[in-house]
Amino acid sequence: MPYGEREHWYDSTPAHEAYLWAAERGHGDAFKRGVFEAYFVHDRNIASPDVLTEIAERLALPADDLRAALADHRYLDEVREQFEEAREVGVTAVPTFVAAGYALVGAHPVENLEKLLAAAGASAR
Repeated sequence: MPYGEREHWYDSTPAHEAYLWAAERGHGDAFKRGVFEAYFVHDRNIASPDVLTEIAERLALPADDLRAALADHRYLDEVREQFEEAREVGVTAVPTFVAAGYALVGAHPVENLEKLLAAAGASAR
């Protein structure tokens, strides 16, 4: 994944809510990739319903439905439960990659992910 300069950090809660919405429609992975690109490459505000609905529209998902889900916080309780579970296991940022008890927090070059997998005992494919 390309990585750009960021000048701001944004509340990711709405993006997590939007991901759950997209996942219910079978587009969770593509939506997540869109959010990562918006945030990590283009420094876009992933708390903004406008940014999130743009991502949904690129996936041919109904933006008005997503906007309504965000407005009424349809997925907020589930997101809060996920955040609590993550905190309990030591996750402090997104993305966090975990392998065999080792964790790599934040966006990293692929070489660091390879080191994580090697430290966890994974063999190259």
